[in-house]
Amino acid sequence: MRVKFIGEDDAYVRCQTEGDISQDRFDPTREPLAQILGENVYSRRVLLGLEGSNFVDSSGVNWLLRCHKRFREAGGMLVLHSASPLVVQTLKILKLDRGGFCQNAQYRHNDGR
Repeated sequence: MRVKFIGEDDAYVRCQTEGDISQDRFDPTREPLAQILGENVYSRRVLLGLEGSNFVDSSGVNWLLRCHKRFREAGGMLVLHSASPLVVQTLKILKLDRGGFCQNAQYRHNDGR
C-alpha cells in the first residue's frame, strides 16, 4: 500500500491509497500519512480516498483504526471516502461504517458513482 498526496485547501488535505490496504505493504515503523504529510498530520482534517484499493486485510483495518485514534486525540479528523465495494463490505461487517470512524464518508456505488 502507498498513500499519495493529492492536494489541499483551507478545509482539507486530500490523499489517496494505492494498492491493498495492509501493513504487510509498508514498513510498520514508518506511518504512511505522517511520512508524506509530517508528524503534525493528526491535528489536520484529512480526506483519504480509498478508490485505489480493492482490498483491506486485518492489519490494514488495524492501521485505519490507529490512524483514526491518533486524529481524534490530536483534534484532527480522518474521513474515508470512495471505497470499493469489497472494502465497504469489510468496514460494514466490522461495523466500522458507524459512529465517528467513517463519519460523512462517501462510498463508491457498484456502478462507479
